[in-house]
Amino acid sequence: MNTWQRLCLVALSVCLHTLAFPSWDFSLLAWVALVPFLLALDGLRPAAGFGYGLLWGTGAIWGVGYWVPLALASYWEQPWWFGILFSIGASIVFAGLYYAAFAVCACWAADRCGGVLRALLIAALWVSWELARAQLLTGDPWLLLGYALVPTPRLIQAADLGGVPLLSFVIVFVNACVAEALRARAGGIAAIGRALVPGVAALAALVFYGSARWAAAPTDDPGLSVLVVQGNNDAGWQWHSEYDGDGLRRYLELSTDAAQQDRPDLIVWPESAVTFFLAREPAYQAHIAQALRPTGADLIVGAPHFEDPDPAVPKYFNSAFYITADGRLSGRYDKAHLLPFAEYFPLRTIELLRRHFERVRYFTPGDGETPLDTRFGKIATVICFEGIFPELVRRQMAHGAGLLLNLSNDSWLGTGAGPAQHLSMVALRAVENRTWVIRATTTGVSAIIDPLGRVRERTEMLAPGVLRARVATRRVETIYGRCGDWFAYACLLGSAAALMVLARRGSELR
Repeated sequence: MNTWQRLCLVALSVCLHTLAFPSWDFSLLAWVALVPFLLALDGLRPAAGFGYGLLWGTGAIWGVGYWVPLALASYWEQPWWFGILFSIGASIVFAGLYYAAFAVCACWAADRCGGVLRALLIAALWVSWELARAQLLTGDPWLLLGYALVPTPRLIQAADLGGVPLLSFVIVFVNACVAEALRARAGGIAAIGRALVPGVAALAALVFYGSARWAAAPTDDPGLSVLVVQGNNDAGWQWHSEYDGDGLRRYLELSTDAAQQDRPDLIVWPESAVTFFLAREPAYQAHIAQALRPTGADLIVGAPHFEDPDPAVPKYFNSAFYITADGRLSGRYDKAHLLPFAEYFPLRTIELLRRHFERVRYFTPGDGETPLDTRFGKIATVICFEGIFPELVRRQMAHGAGLLLNLSNDSWLGTGAGPAQHLSMVALRAVENRTWVIRATTTGVSAIIDPLGRVRERTEMLAPGVLRARVATRRVETIYGRCGDWFAYACLLGSAAALMVLARRGSELR
């Protein structure tokens, strides 16, 4: 196979991978998307595999994140070329290098084993490097391969066992088995069948488990009436103090108008619904209390928070406030996993990377452990992209939460596939913890997600909207909730042991 053929195979794989995710959602393509890439690695030395892996990983993240350059340029109020250059560097560091490392390991192991053992090792290696991508350098688990199955809810039920790593493993194993079948085609139908059977069995197991969980889904009484309000505030003007009252007025009008039709127990506003320091604005608090009192509903709202134990070093938090129907601020959650270059600045001297319109420039992380304590029970709360980190959700659920709330300001993601991709990842948190999820965003997509990962209600993008739904608060202990990413670490240990065995066997043969 010459270089051009390999490059064409890598490009085909990137295209198939892209089409498997939002906004295309051709999730069936995930089962064959990696086959061209795996075939392109055949016969390569590890050093050459590094280049092809880097190309695949960088191309794949650009395929699903085509919207990122313009979103970044808009967020930081910079020209389009800044977004492209920053995205090139970020895609290599946060994605490309991990798949390059996978390709190095895969090429090294390819000549030392074959058949189903090679397919198992390829799948374990993939999950191991996805784990590294999700954990290292602040973590970037955006659209790991297993998320491609979210549009098919019956196939994601095993996430309550091993999370997204288990789903990724099955997808890669099936792809690797198909690649083995193509390599074995010279041996006839029998050889092809032997290569395919393990992959078919793995897929069948996923389907069987999903069907069993579907049939056994509890029929909880959805006794909590929820109103989710999406104000569609502009990303820029809402951070100017002179517009504070306008933003609050919009949310209050949408909430009170909707509450006249339904009597909600809980009203939810998204991250940055109000951009003033709520705890330090008694006049605004009184205004909210006056509006809430006739509805009888409690409110959870996203707003910044400010503390100054040391006036020389004030602390700012990206927070969610719990306000009771009588207007009291009864609880607060502070965002724990902050977004680099947006909520804190690893390179603080680079003014280019700092937004001009923001009032709060540097947030302090919260503890991320304690759910909001409400009259409906404990509610796990994650803000914005915290929802793509399953360990953050798992910790709060372990503290007794019976419901998951995701407040997000997705306006900076733009009009591309970003908001839909964000929603698909949050949906998997419902399955992992067997909980209802309430997702409130500023500009869309807001949604109600049931414990099977199905989106029951959703808003349109870039329009004011209100969701009315009834959800159940329920405490369910899952294997994933109790043990976390045990499956990913098992893949890491298993693949490391296999590589050592192969290396020892090779040295003995020499």
